[in-house]
Amino acid sequence: MTSRPRATIALLWDHSHLWGLLLHRALTASGLPFVLVRGRDVPQLLDGGAPPRLLAVPGGFARKKLEALGPQGVDAVRRFVAAGGAYLGICGGAGLALSDPDGLSLCPWRRAGFTNRLKHFISGHVGVVPDRDSPLTPPWLPERPLVPVWWPARFAPPLAAEPEGVLAAYDGPGPDFMLADLDVAGLPAATLTSWRERFGLGFGPEFLGAGPCILAGRFGQGTVVLSHAHLETPDSPQANAWLAHLLAVLTGEPPPASPPDAVPAWNPAEEPRRFGEDGLDQAVCLLDAVIDLGIAHRLLFRRSPWLLGWRPGTPGFAVSNLRAMAHLAAACPATAPARAFWREHGERFAAGMRRFHDGVAEYFLSERLAATLSRFDRETVPEAALARERHELFGPPPGVGGACGRLVATLDELVRLLLAG
Repeated sequence: MTSRPRATIALLWDHSHLWGLLLHRALTASGLPFVLVRGRDVPQLLDGGAPPRLLAVPGGFARKKLEALGPQGVDAVRRFVAAGGAYLGICGGAGLALSDPDGLSLCPWRRAGFTNRLKHFISGHVGVVPDRDSPLTPPWLPERPLVPVWWPARFAPPLAAEPEGVLAAYDGPGPDFMLADLDVAGLPAATLTSWRERFGLGFGPEFLGAGPCILAGRFGQGTVVLSHAHLETPDSPQANAWLAHLLAVLTGEPPPASPPDAVPAWNPAEEPRRFGEDGLDQAVCLLDAVIDLGIAHRLLFRRSPWLLGWRPGTPGFAVSNLRAMAHLAAACPATAPARAFWREHGERFAAGMRRFHDGVAEYFLSERLAATLSRFDRETVPEAALARERHELFGPPPGVGGACGRLVATLDELVRLLLAG
């Protein structure tokens, strides 16, 4: 019997959902050995006799990740990095490392408040200017690489130190840049000029500013890299190549001499069905049906094969997140622990998905009616009634809660058991 190679990377799984799936795919494509770890198991792994070289933390809500780590996990991560380990945080994983109340304080930078709320609704590729003197920047990277961001937060400089450590700064929108559901990149230049003159809204480089997109620094003897860019996004060649370089440097491996292949494109709906347990395929079909309904009524649209777009106010990310996890679970080869888990939870999950399908279908149609009537009668479909339905189905914004959150929690553990092998 052959043993697995020692994992050089630990992927923190808690509260990552879709973003954890994407980073898992990118790490798999890198060929570097890695292991999934839950927050409660972090102290044992990082303080053990064979710790990884890198802790990689995907997107998701930093506060929930901090709760999953608990005080012992927080201390273990800080000891690990201070002793020479590396930390790579993407989006929410970056926020987790900042010097905020819900942060690990591995980096003196903080999370910035939004003086312009529009900037929280940006998505797609952006150009960045990398620090060419850093060993974390590969020499073959283009002068202005394009990297994807998905509704990023912003970094605020340290309170009591010079704002150092910018590995990449924003340098303007890319070719698929969007503001909420508005395809900014596809608009005529004359329209953008007119909006700037008439409304004071500019969507060129000045809109993003030149603030940091990726930070890098030291904590004790260790290295910390924090990225608001989702370098793990499927089929994003320049971002994926930069991620491969970062993974090599942070794990002590030889960096690639030329840009490696991109992370393969991903269409969850086209993955072959392997798990095949009762109820899961039906649940996937119900979820796809309610998504088709949302698309038909212009509340949702297909942003990419793995990601939905949505009209502002529609809880589209929660639906997109649930869709990706359900399809991924159905596509994974079965494992004994996953089968045992599904025997215990599958029937309840299937019943919950049926109720969720019916509730979201009714809610989507009510939202569509409200949108139609909004120009001449805002009182027929009161926003308070829609808000109550939305809260029951999805919880308070911006998190994934309510009925959707309960379904996601079941899938999250099922997927972990499937991917852990």
